[in-house]
Amino acid sequence: MHRLRLPALLLAALLAACDQNPPTTSLPAAPEQEQRLPDSSGFSAHLGLTAYTRMSLAAQSAQELDSKLAALLYNPGEESLAAARHAWRTAYDAWLETLLYAYLPINDPPDWASKGIDYQQTIALLDSWPIEGGYIDYLPGYPFSGIVNDLTLPLNEDSLLAQHRFSDPTYASLGYHALEFMLWGADGERPPRDFLPQENTAPVVASSDEEGTAANPETDSGDADLPVSVNTVQNHNRRRQYVQLVSEQLQKHLHRLQRRWEPSNGYYAGLLQHARPEQVLNASLMAMQQLLSEELLGKRLSGNSSEFSNSSWADARAIVNGIRLLFVPDSSNEDPNGLATVLRNRDQALQQAWIQQLDLIDASLSDWQQQGDSEPVRQLCRQRLIELLSLLQRTADALGMQLPDTQ
Repeated sequence: MHRLRLPALLLAALLAACDQNPPTTSLPAAPEQEQRLPDSSGFSAHLGLTAYTRMSLAAQSAQELDSKLAALLYNPGEESLAAARHAWRTAYDAWLETLLYAYLPINDPPDWASKGIDYQQTIALLDSWPIEGGYIDYLPGYPFSGIVNDLTLPLNEDSLLAQHRFSDPTYASLGYHALEFMLWGADGERPPRDFLPQENTAPVVASSDEEGTAANPETDSGDADLPVSVNTVQNHNRRRQYVQLVSEQLQKHLHRLQRRWEPSNGYYAGLLQHARPEQVLNASLMAMQQLLSEELLGKRLSGNSSEFSNSSWADARAIVNGIRLLFVPDSSNEDPNGLATVLRNRDQALQQAWIQQLDLIDASLSDWQQQGDSEPVRQLCRQRLIELLSLLQRTADALGMQLPDTQ
């Protein structure tokens, strides 16, 4: 993810404690016509609070998912599997609603990057996609493929971190989509019996060929040619252990981000609090622009991010809902300082245009859900998002803000 930089004045404020090298690109300085700038002090506080609230909800949803996974492992069955799948969808939605904040042009301390725990590296641990399911577990015709079936590979936190994106970005061993594959399988029909606590009931091939280890998801060990009595799903206990480990890591990485957004002493929250409100507003519009152009139009609408659960439409809806929550606060939130409030004080017609456009996007995503995945359905979603990008530019102009050219 390539993130744009803040204006020079804001960069100086945000990076004073970090000793970072100057960025190679930046937006022009804030407009000289200070009287054109809206009072956005309330919005600046709202942004930080909303980021922490949504990140906390994502962490809580991951804990609830972990509980449902534990119930599935305790009593594998259709009901417990369905409950775990539902919890996965809820947890992933909660995470995607925070994705907007990952596009804020914030620089992490240099040592976080060297430790592999900066914002972008943490996102890679949480939300790598697309992924090769065969890197993790069996595929039809390949019952001994993947990490679960590689008996030469110990299952622990360090080994899964080492295997994650080992030789290719699609070779993911951690994150939401690793759990998605474990719950749905390659064809979306993984049976609950895969999680039964049982020992192997047939001979197991433990490849000694380096090309047949977890780093090779398709394996060349001749699995597809094994007799039917051997060509069965095995390694149930390793599968159960793997699910537990991935869930634990998911919560760990989410809690890391949650702490950084904590209002009283979180690193990211502190950067926002020390920046000028109008600069935070401009940075938010920039983040929204990149989220729409790069994440939604550039990736989600052209790919299949939740392919195993066949719910990529829900991914797009959750990301758009993250924009809506920043624009219009949740009905359960008494904070009235969303972007809608800033616009209402400056241009009520623009405020209404935002509400209408977000509703149009929701309608197009509902069509995707109800009619199934097709190019015409996706194209309508693209058109609605492009219209929102245009509206975002009009909004920036009305507020005296500057956005980079996306052409």
